[in-house]
Amino acid sequence: MARLSPSPSTDETPGAAVSQPSPDRANTPGPVEVHPGSGQDRPEEPYSEVSAQSPGTQNTAPRHEASSQAHPPEPSRRHTDAGTAASIAAAWPTKRIYWPPGSESTSLIIMQAKNGPCSLIALCNVLILRGDMAILPTDRKSVSYEYLAQLIADYLVSRTTDDSAIEGLSAALSKLPELQEGMDINSVWTSSSSFKQLGEGGELKLFHLCSVDLVHGWLADPSSQEYEALIKVEDYDGAVNKVVAADSLTHGRLVESDQPNSGQQTATLELTKEQQALVKDALLIREFLESNSSQLTYFGLFHLSTTLSPGLYALFRNSHLSVLYKTGLPDHPLYTLVTDSVFTREPAVCWETLEDVDGSASMFVDAHLVRSSTAGGDYSGRSAEAAVRDAERGMEDLALDSDAALARQLQAEEDAVARARHAERTARRGEQERWNGNGTNGEQRYPGQVPQRRSDMPPELRQQKKKKSGDCVIM
Repeated sequence: MARLSPSPSTDETPGAAVSQPSPDRANTPGPVEVHPGSGQDRPEEPYSEVSAQSPGTQNTAPRHEASSQAHPPEPSRRHTDAGTAASIAAAWPTKRIYWPPGSESTSLIIMQAKNGPCSLIALCNVLILRGDMAILPTDRKSVSYEYLAQLIADYLVSRTTDDSAIEGLSAALSKLPELQEGMDINSVWTSSSSFKQLGEGGELKLFHLCSVDLVHGWLADPSSQEYEALIKVEDYDGAVNKVVAADSLTHGRLVESDQPNSGQQTATLELTKEQQALVKDALLIREFLESNSSQLTYFGLFHLSTTLSPGLYALFRNSHLSVLYKTGLPDHPLYTLVTDSVFTREPAVCWETLEDVDGSASMFVDAHLVRSSTAGGDYSGRSAEAAVRDAERGMEDLALDSDAALARQLQAEEDAVARARHAERTARRGEQERWNGNGTNGEQRYPGQVPQRRSDMPPELRQQKKKKSGDCVIM
């Protein structure tokens, strides 16, 4: 069976499918017994029970009248303190969102503050968004398990009209306290809405009575090699059992087949054809489980986006149960409700797009399915890869801007030098023209003056002088 690990995170290791209960559960108080239909111990607020049990406060309930006259036994007081602590620990914050998208009406949803109750929270949030259940008063900041259990019980009792359904209702409600610690899921490989019942199947019966469809996308492509091996075992439990059987048959070499010398070890085994077929199927199954550790395949994702009708579902993925919203939008048809308590005070983050199996392409959107953004303009909810890419792109843009500014500066300096040289040449040419005047000999250029030195003569006269001296022939 696959145990619902309650972490809101989408990053899991390959062994997440069979993860053991979180260490946090060791310190979690045991489930509180629920008595449906008795509105007697219904808490108004998780923390109000502490003030109700404070010293000096007399309770008017008949079962506490004797304790007002004498001190109760020590075990009873410890039991009362444990129950109060359990009520305080099992309190989850609420968040107000616009629903449905595009409208101005609002609903209070339940956020997950600790590991454990993802199944219960997903069930309640689907009922709340469908309008079958409401958290009152509308400004309530948190809810307790007892409060939610009473709401679910009232809802189921109001839907049950015949006596034949009473027994099924009792079996389902008996499993309600167990949803605080998780839920055992055994998904079937051939259908996105098929799950095998475990034991009495009370958890699945509870979702069925509430008319909440439980779906998953952990499906194999029918054209793949592992599909034939998976349909032989039908479900997750059968797949794990086959891998264990093959590993035992190969004396533990199945899990070591990735080592360099595994080929030599396998060659020494003497297996029958049936055993060889079993080992081959187990290898394919193990490869499928390890390569799809997020419990969602691209084939399953495409199947969900094309076969589900618009509406709300409970999605099993990554050992976590969340609310899935199927829309009629062609670009982003699938959204999951964000219930991590870190976003309780972030109204811009309500849904997350479901676009790939590892969440690298997903983004957060607000209640109107518009991409989330904070007041500063930075998009919220980006994946780590997207954030790194955006940061690198920003650095590249900054570098390009700096290079462009430097190029403009160098070009301006070169233009200034060119203009200065052009002005210098222009001034020199004007000065030369003033020297030349309009004539071609020294008399016209220097009227009334005779040059005394050769250096005082203009260049052309010096050249003529050289030519004349060069015409003489020395005999």
